[in-house]
Amino acid sequence: MPPRKRGKVDGAASPDAGGDRISALPDDALHHLLSFLPAEDAVRTCVLARRWRHLWKSATGLRIWFGYGNELQSVKKFREFVIHLLLLRKRHSSLHTCELRLRNSASLCTHWLRKDRLGLNLWIRHILDCEVRTLRLKIRDPYFCLHLPLVSQHLTTLAFVGLGWTDDLCDFSNCPNLEHLEFDGSTFHGVQQISSKSLKYLSFSNNCDFDFYMESDTLICTPSLVSLRLDKHSGSPPILDSMPSLKEAFLRDPFMGCDDQDCYTCIHDKVQFGYEYNKCVLLQGLSEAENLTLMSDYKGAHFFRDLEWCPTFNNLRTLLLNEWCVDPDFYVLNCILKHSPVLEKLTLHLFTKAPQHKLEMIGRYNQMERSATISKHLKEIRVQCEVVNNKVYKVLKFLGTFGIHFLFK
Repeated sequence: MPPRKRGKVDGAASPDAGGDRISALPDDALHHLLSFLPAEDAVRTCVLARRWRHLWKSATGLRIWFGYGNELQSVKKFREFVIHLLLLRKRHSSLHTCELRLRNSASLCTHWLRKDRLGLNLWIRHILDCEVRTLRLKIRDPYFCLHLPLVSQHLTTLAFVGLGWTDDLCDFSNCPNLEHLEFDGSTFHGVQQISSKSLKYLSFSNNCDFDFYMESDTLICTPSLVSLRLDKHSGSPPILDSMPSLKEAFLRDPFMGCDDQDCYTCIHDKVQFGYEYNKCVLLQGLSEAENLTLMSDYKGAHFFRDLEWCPTFNNLRTLLLNEWCVDPDFYVLNCILKHSPVLEKLTLHLFTKAPQHKLEMIGRYNQMERSATISKHLKEIRVQCEVVNNKVYKVLKFLGTFGIHFLFK
């Protein structure tokens, strides 16, 4: 039986007719492949063959970079290239992702950003008009702020590296389908509230700066949130509003705290412009979480303060803490365990700087000594450390008062 001839795919060249395998792909596949190239390289493909002349205009992604391997390029030429790139793009072609990365190159980029803020904002406006779904901006200038509100029915993911933020730009209600929001090293200038009803995943990383001298702290109002990450910050911590759908949260408290009653930092942390803190700032908003990690490089001062109004973690199944929870009278551990009625797994990562650990001890209940004050569902307790020193021994001894005994793994 003779082999059947393969039908020609629309918009594709036939390999048997002298075309290469890539050119034999349909247009949609080539648009997707071009989305992984820096925009300049994607445009250069127009010289490969007649068929490639206009393919770049419909690429499903734009990667616009300055200062990443093209340091010799002038700012003027870069601006002209981006303007033509956006204007010549096919207006109704699907744009899934756009990444705009501007790295300071001999201060040229920073000077241009501060001189022509309107131009860059208009680029972003044009990209939003292209119905982009995922937008990533990487601009290492904390004083550069977007000067226009983000309005899009199509945006689902936003990621920002650097940039400054003002209060009027942190209301994302005009992006009703936004689900992922990431801030990396961003600065918040007088931001009273960060809000979104649709948001499910929110992340702050690399020491985001919340304005220390604000009259009130930044409120995070995201009632549909499923996952939260607050990995270090500077300034006063944000206040977490109710998050009834929260499944997992990771928080790292960078605040050292001290025992000096005259320390301005500590006084400011307790009393802001005459208004004394009398509420739970972080833990109350996490009270519905199922999986919770609370880490601190120092004393966990903000966590410790919140325990005065410690909520009940009615859904908490797994909990990871590090050494901030080891205070002299074990007030922290005792408080959290008593307020976690359905806890199933507890992990203590103690006195080790690296994520890895040399020793792991697994705790088990002695049914005859089981304490009624903590969760009857607690089945697994792990203590991870470098060595069993006196501090670790005291932790094991304290847990032993609840009928928990340990074996080395």
